[in-house]
Amino acid sequence: MQRLRWVATALAVCIAVGPALAEQAELTRLVDSPTAGLIEKGRYAMDMRLFANGGVAGRLQAGALQRLSIGLSFGGERLIGEGDIDWYPQVEVTARYRVIEENQIWPALVLGYETQGYGAYGGGRYQVKSKGFYLAASKNYASSFGQFGLHAGANISREDADDDDWSAWFGLDKSLNGELALLAEYDLARNDDGPQARGIDEGFLNVGARWVVAPQLKIAFYLKNTLSSGRFDPQSSRELSVIYTEEF
Repeated sequence: MQRLRWVATALAVCIAVGPALAEQAELTRLVDSPTAGLIEKGRYAMDMRLFANGGVAGRLQAGALQRLSIGLSFGGERLIGEGDIDWYPQVEVTARYRVIEENQIWPALVLGYETQGYGAYGGGRYQVKSKGFYLAASKNYASSFGQFGLHAGANISREDADDDDWSAWFGLDKSLNGELALLAEYDLARNDDGPQARGIDEGFLNVGARWVVAPQLKIAFYLKNTLSSGRFDPQSSRELSVIYTEEF
């Protein structure tokens, strides 16, 4: 709980800075947790993530309507390296709808659904559970130290055989310049702390950095589970993500 209070205090300090609307492309995800950002109508985004044990997961999203984006994802372990490929059991889906647009006072609010989790798949669940049904809020701010955003959300995962509680997360992104941004998120993991689940009371803290190589291309590096939480897989891990966006 001390760690959770420390993270909450850091976010509270950031809130003291006045709000401002974001002037750059919307951030749709911190590390594993979605924000209230959207893929613009008429654009698509491809995200290829490399994770432990030669794993590769790909996600394709598109802006279908002004306030609606949809997508598909698939992957597996040992796509890189030796041994037989261990594919994910099925193609997963994602959709999000912008309920409220961000303004000077209120954050943006998105209602979403996604079945794609992260990491290895086994025992009827992903190593990091998919969000399932979720509600995410995001607010962007500006200060003399540059732009940053605050994000929070709550969810109910469909991967509930070992723990069917609701959960929640919060985090932030901080732009250092026009090309580099730092990311952090804390997942309470309330749906992953049961007797047979992977998590424990501490939750999961993930951090990362995202570099804009070109207007359409971003590369991100993530350090996940920095608190080494978990009863079965308590080690932190490193992941690399390549994100490409373009118009139809």
